[in-house]
Amino acid sequence: MTDALRPIRDVFTDALKQGDEPAARSVVEQLRARGIAPHTIYYEVFAPSMVTIGELWEQNQLTVAEEHLATSITERLIGQLSPSFNQPLAPVQRGSVLLGCVAGERHVLGLRMLSDLFRQQGWRVLYLGGDVPNSDCVRLAVRVNADLIAISAGSERLIPNVRSLIEELRSVLPNVGIVVGGAVFIRNPDLWLEVGASLYDPDPHRVVALATTGYGAVVPEPME
Repeated sequence: MTDALRPIRDVFTDALKQGDEPAARSVVEQLRARGIAPHTIYYEVFAPSMVTIGELWEQNQLTVAEEHLATSITERLIGQLSPSFNQPLAPVQRGSVLLGCVAGERHVLGLRMLSDLFRQQGWRVLYLGGDVPNSDCVRLAVRVNADLIAISAGSERLIPNVRSLIEELRSVLPNVGIVVGGAVFIRNPDLWLEVGASLYDPDPHRVVALATTGYGAVVPEPME
């Protein structure tokens, strides 16, 4: 993350703190008018601002309602930018990636943004959102024969769920790639190895690049 966008990021964060959706939307419109790419807005503005919002909530400077309001505003703005990722950067069809938050995890913004990066690289994206029961995740992964599973978790209490889900996935899809992410893995950089994941990187762009190299086999375009 660079400091070039810090001033306008601070404005965006203040808008979230106040629950001022028009002001937050205005920041995004200004950035787009300056030619700032959507993925840069995601990871130079949205992500760090939401980290700040989470820290303020933990310090009792924001209520649960205010934190939820900030999250919902950011989620709607992601929805506005998301169509920008629908056009793949290269005319290829890659494998399928299934993304979901482990059972008990409801914070979806990071996974939502990551799904757009995968889509832009030509992956077939199946985004499941938050709090996905392990059995349902496994059942769908088998049905679509997923090439990659992305699992998000935010706290230590959810690690048993992550470990159990990975074990279940390995038992039915032994060759599937599994990437993990979320705050708990940022705090403990070696945890991804302990839970049996295939890869982890705190940089979402590197996650997509590594996954595409290792699991995103190119599927030839059908001939006309």
